[in-house]
Amino acid sequence: MEEVIHLNNRLTRRPHLLDLRADFIDQEKAKRNGTCRTIAICNLKGGVGKTVTAINLSARLATRGLRTLLIDLDPQGQSGLGLGLDVDRLEHSVYDVLVNGRYPACEVIVPLRSNLDVLPSNIDLSSAELELARFQHRERRLKKAIEGLRNNYEYIVIDCPPSIGILTLNALVASQIVVIPVTPSQLSIQGLSGVLKVAEALKDSLLLKTSIFCLITLFDRRQKEARIQKEKLELTEGHRLLKTVVRKNTKLNTATRKGIPVFEYDSNCSGTRDYTALTEEVLSIGCGEDRLARKEILPLDSLELRVTQM
Repeated sequence: MEEVIHLNNRLTRRPHLLDLRADFIDQEKAKRNGTCRTIAICNLKGGVGKTVTAINLSARLATRGLRTLLIDLDPQGQSGLGLGLDVDRLEHSVYDVLVNGRYPACEVIVPLRSNLDVLPSNIDLSSAELELARFQHRERRLKKAIEGLRNNYEYIVIDCPPSIGILTLNALVASQIVVIPVTPSQLSIQGLSGVLKVAEALKDSLLLKTSIFCLITLFDRRQKEARIQKEKLELTEGHRLLKTVVRKNTKLNTATRKGIPVFEYDSNCSGTRDYTALTEEVLSIGCGEDRLARKEILPLDSLELRVTQM
């Protein structure tokens, strides 16, 4: 990580930080800006581009003029690291919100860029699976914790850990949209069915109004097996498969290591084009004319990017 934001000094100036975010508590202004959409990015398998998707989707939504919160529910803290946070030096984290309840979410949130905030995580969250077991309605703690934030954001994106445990269940219960990144490989597709079963079961048992989508990631059209598995996904999951396909691109991982979104690293690479296309597609999900009329979303032309078809 070449550029890391150190938080010790920053967080000790909490009152000044909150003063800078006066609009955060301007409820009347927030209510005029429409309804918040919460998106969980999850898969029980690692290495499918889950965190890269959470980072770049969140950052791209923010560049469109949409106030966005990224919640990191992975104890590794990769989403925070991928946006330049030194998560090992956090004074507080999402653990303090979900488990010990010492701080409300608004006091733990860290502003990163214009329209982009993060509710960060670190290794403290690793014990949450066991500690949350003692609570009633433990699967609803995240939903309750962020309820008061919904008037302050247009989008909340949740990066889940690579497992189906209580943290992921919290994310699924709190979300209206679930995006499951899946690579065009046999093992990844087999793991996809497990996530789908859990998500569908939660919808039925808790009467959730959740839309579930799959996103093909790390696609390399030069590989025959990748093309075969992509076609298989289109046949079996076509009704929930997003049109955007994220191509394999080394610059995605390089940008994450540097602690910046890919479009800040290379505005013309395929990773930038693909996540820009994904952002456009996400904006079209459940976005009625009434909501768009109330919120001025920056046009794609303002980003000086041209989204190309695969």
